[in-house]
Amino acid sequence: MRSRLATLLGASTLLLGPVARADDIAAAEALFDTGLDEMRAGRYDTACGRLAESHRLDPRPGTLFTTAECESQAGKLASALARYKDYMALFARLPPADQARQRGREQVAQKAIAELGPKVPRLTLKLPAGAPKSATVRRNDTEIGAASIGLALPVDPGEHVVVVQVGQARSEQRVTLAVGESREVTLQLPSSDTSPASARRDAPAVAEGPEQDAGPQSSSNTLAYVVGGVGVAGVLVGSVTGALVFSKKSTIADHCRGVDCDQQGLDAADSAKTLGLVSTIGFGVGVAGLATATVLLLSGSKERSSPGVSASVVARGRGAELGLRGVF
Repeated sequence: MRSRLATLLGASTLLLGPVARADDIAAAEALFDTGLDEMRAGRYDTACGRLAESHRLDPRPGTLFTTAECESQAGKLASALARYKDYMALFARLPPADQARQRGREQVAQKAIAELGPKVPRLTLKLPAGAPKSATVRRNDTEIGAASIGLALPVDPGEHVVVVQVGQARSEQRVTLAVGESREVTLQLPSSDTSPASARRDAPAVAEGPEQDAGPQSSSNTLAYVVGGVGVAGVLVGSVTGALVFSKKSTIADHCRGVDCDQQGLDAADSAKTLGLVSTIGFGVGVAGLATATVLLLSGSKERSSPGVSASVVARGRGAELGLRGVF
């Protein structure tokens, strides 16, 4: 008696898989009841998942058939077709008494297989020539093995996200298939620009020390303002000293008769010569500085050796001293 029971249990294990634990059976029943209610309410997104999980915890022919029905009604044609075929393979291994308990489900499954076959879309994924062997392909988070590349595989209608990854670089393509459509897609290898390393290379440079410039435009503008300021100062110096020259001429006219001058007239004449020279140089420096500043602002030059001048005027007793420094 025990040997016969062991034989029956062994046959049951071969047909339906390992015997489920008691807590798994209870969970499977709860999942099946909830999934069936949601399926009847048209909530297929959650219903089919609950039914599939119920079958995983406690594999039963009726649960597998109901899962296939749910996926068919949800429009997941490829998934439903695979479930119906699994059900028929399981039905064929059942003892006659268990087959009778299925109450004609095998006929429904056979009819569904015949109808769904031509409607299931097929997608062929190909890698371009020269693709590295390390390239991996995933469709909707499911890895596609190398043996499946180039084959027309059944897929559910709708959008599919295909990702190709080589090292850290990845590319993504979206493919949408209609009922009964077949399509061949050559996948795009990821560009090196998508890798984190290249992203860092392409990122804007950040100043890390005194050797870095704030930017060519900023440097050029700053220099232009400095040179322009020197130009303005030069014009002011030329204007002021020019006015002083005119005042000295008045003194010369009062204290000189022709070439004969008293001491005050001689001092005024010497001072006028010095101030005249300073005025001429001041105007020259001013014009050059303003012209250079204008060129810098217009060209946006960033050369560190851009033209620049500086001037200083210091009074020295009866005259003045002019100092000039510059880079040309």
